[in-house]
Amino acid sequence: MSNYAVMSQTEPVAPRGAAVDQTEAVPAKAHLRAEGLAIAFGGQHVLRGVDLDLTGGQIALLRGPNGCGKTTLLNILSGFLKPDAGTATLAFNGTRVNVLRETPNRLARLGIARLWQDIRLFPTMTVLENVLAASPHVLGINPAVALFALGRVKRQERAFREQALRWLDLLGMADRAASSGDKLSVGQSKRVAIARLLQTGAQVLLLDEPLAGLDRESAEKLVHDLNRLADTTHKAMLIVEHNHDAITSVCDIRLTLEDGRLHREELEGKQWAC
Repeated sequence: MSNYAVMSQTEPVAPRGAAVDQTEAVPAKAHLRAEGLAIAFGGQHVLRGVDLDLTGGQIALLRGPNGCGKTTLLNILSGFLKPDAGTATLAFNGTRVNVLRETPNRLARLGIARLWQDIRLFPTMTVLENVLAASPHVLGINPAVALFALGRVKRQERAFREQALRWLDLLGMADRAASSGDKLSVGQSKRVAIARLLQTGAQVLLLDEPLAGLDRESAEKLVHDLNRLADTTHKAMLIVEHNHDAITSVCDIRLTLEDGRLHREELEGKQWAC
């Protein structure tokens, strides 16, 4: 399923063999924590002891000059790169997972979803079908279940459809549910892609330049909707965005990556969702 993370929409269950520690008390909201992340390429240090702490409902802006390591940090947190040093854990709903020991597909099942700069919707599928494609743990994939537990399969399909329509409605795309994926504007495509992330059940969203290519009005509307999502669903968001002015007003935290080190600033005066 392309570059999108997958997680159960009911209770996140760590895949068999996952590095999970259940001996400690785990917070009710998702909690992504990284300490001492470091990585170098060809002797050039990109990250030097990066610490990150993000809790469900928070929006964090990750900024810095081009080439400073923002995408590298996202790659590490989503399992596409292994750092030279450091730790990272994701805790939610009774599980605590060592992020750095997991492969991208296994991390995907545990609730870290990523929006890539290159959005690739399925062009011949409808908007609704694009979102449904991200539904986790689909029973009908198993032929035996589809044959002998058809009732369960149908109930799950109805539940997935209702959830997908709710996400589209929340993002202002419900009226385009039947539209083809290749008939959307850039802004509409990004909204569908975000709905697809939400359909996975992920608790942490890594968004790489969600406002890129949008005009001012579209960017403001998307920022408002992201703020409302964080407030109503308690999803944590780590956003890489060059349009700082458009996104800062809804952020709880501003992270600046410079010379391989991450500087954290708690922001005051956040605009809360209505």
